[in-house]
Amino acid sequence: MRVILQSCVVALVFVATVYPQQAKSLDTKLPDIIHRMENGDLATREAAFDELMTTMAADKPTQSAGTADLVNRFCARHPEHADRVKLGLIHLLTRENYLFVEDKNPPAIYDEGDSEHYAQLIDVVSSLDDERTIPALVGAMTTGGIAERGLLKYGDEALPPVLDELKNPDPLVRAEALGMSITLLERRGDTTSRTRIRELIRSSLTDPDSVVRGHAVKEIDCLDDRKDFLPMLEKIAKTDPENYPGTEDDGVDGDKFYPVRVDARRVLRDIQNNKTCTP
Repeated sequence: MRVILQSCVVALVFVATVYPQQAKSLDTKLPDIIHRMENGDLATREAAFDELMTTMAADKPTQSAGTADLVNRFCARHPEHADRVKLGLIHLLTRENYLFVEDKNPPAIYDEGDSEHYAQLIDVVSSLDDERTIPALVGAMTTGGIAERGLLKYGDEALPPVLDELKNPDPLVRAEALGMSITLLERRGDTTSRTRIRELIRSSLTDPDSVVRGHAVKEIDCLDDRKDFLPMLEKIAKTDPENYPGTEDDGVDGDKFYPVRVDARRVLRDIQNNKTCTP
């Protein structure tokens, strides 16, 4: 009995000693990692982000946890560190958005590994249930589905900053903002939102850039009342000015290729044939 009691005492002492050491290790390690995630050098930021993921995985490894799940589980286990980690990741994505999306003349050429880092970071930030992620995810909208899915879960909270991007000087951002705005408004399902969608599309059909006009034309194809846009589509199919060398298969436009006209004619055919749109 004495041996058993002694063993229990030793075990308790071990647990009491290891846990403060682990906590102290995180208290020391996390601020350093997050500080390096703010470094001006991309390679340093990437290494710090990878170390953060490794630290979380080592904290309580599980076989089934993906990268995004690691963050949520770590924050649940260590609420005292959750805010620091979340803000660090949000700030990092904001920084990387500038390099990978906004900066048209990046100071350094990034490679496939850098792109993977950016994609993984978007995935992690998208997984967080924190409204503070919205501006960073809006900044990553043009990267595709992961950032979009992250924004959709915030519903109306995400709509104002997405609508603001319709004024962005980058036409690719405006086009993406149009699609996201329509998706968010459709989720409301009310008359006011449907009216707002039609207003956004009509405005985008007169955008100075063909990328936005073409995207607006494609959005019309999926509307319940797309027939209301027939006069506008017919006009666009004949008069949109954007053109490139080459011809379209239908040969309507002579010896030049007019991409927005082609999109408009395709939507017109879908309406005429009662064909369901392809989102």
